[in-house]
Amino acid sequence: MNHIAGASRGESGSGTLLICLLISLAALPDAMIPLALKASVMDRWGVSPSAAHWFIAASLVGSFLALPALWRLQQRWAPATLISVAALVNAVALVLLWSPVSYPVALCIRLVEGGADLVSLGVLLGLLEAGSRHRAGHRFGPAGVALMFGLACGAILGGQSSELLGGSVFLLGAAFCVLLALAAHGTAGQLAAMSQRQLRLREAASRAGRRSPLWPALVFAFGDRGLGAILSVTAVIYLVDEVGLTAGVVGAAMGASLFVLGLGSWPAGILADRVGPLPVRVLSVIGYSGAFAALAAAPWINMGAVVLVLVVLGAAGAGLYPTSLVVASRARGGAAGMGGVHTSGSVGYLV
Repeated sequence: MNHIAGASRGESGSGTLLICLLISLAALPDAMIPLALKASVMDRWGVSPSAAHWFIAASLVGSFLALPALWRLQQRWAPATLISVAALVNAVALVLLWSPVSYPVALCIRLVEGGADLVSLGVLLGLLEAGSRHRAGHRFGPAGVALMFGLACGAILGGQSSELLGGSVFLLGAAFCVLLALAAHGTAGQLAAMSQRQLRLREAASRAGRRSPLWPALVFAFGDRGLGAILSVTAVIYLVDEVGLTAGVVGAAMGASLFVLGLGSWPAGILADRVGPLPVRVLSVIGYSGAFAALAAAPWINMGAVVLVLVVLGAAGAGLYPTSLVVASRARGGAAGMGGVHTSGSVGYLV
């Protein structure tokens, strides 16, 4: 029995590693675009910072519109197929954004891109439900690391490349989407095995009456992503356009914050398995909100202090994302459930 349990744990560990690698790839293009807003959107189309916010918001509206379709798609298509097709759609959308289209057309393309993002992340996070509910933090903690690592790398790449490439940064994002599609296709067998295990566990949880409500995770995601939007979009435009810092410097600072946040997600997930997700979340909220308030002093402090505040913000917020996913995993909603959490976060981001 111990041998079987160990083998099962080993399979779970390798599956978690695979999903985390795919999540990092999926997250890279998402963080590149906000850091390139000044060069690739505001300067290119001559729009205001307010209109640039709507460029980001359009993809979030797209994810909201795509959520009902995700439930049907996960019933009919294999996980690898869903991820690959969504990634390729995302790549085509980014190439179209690079092409000489008008700003209104670009907003429509962003709707499609947001729907594709929802499918990729919803399927990947849903597959991590395939495991013991008592060790959910051991899976979603690394997922938080992977997501934040991908976002951090995307922020740094977006900040550095936007000054050199301008609107061509969309092509760089498209290349990462194609890489995600190829990686998902190459690991189709492993993803299918995880999907079957997820379905068996969901049916067992339903028979035992151990499924928890999803709405607390939806509320958590809404608030977390709402604050994250102010940090990753509004604060970036402010620091670049008003304070006068370069996109490269701001991208590096944001990347450092996300990197620290990601590093803390793994121990935060393990701690959530030991003491429960809610105590970990309460501590994270207190530290995160305090550091967020301190960021308001940016006009009166030097760049080193701004970077320090961002790093502290990342360290304090490390427990937010994994605890939301742990709570969501107890509802056993699969890709649609995780897609709902992602969409709720997108609504918060939009607001």
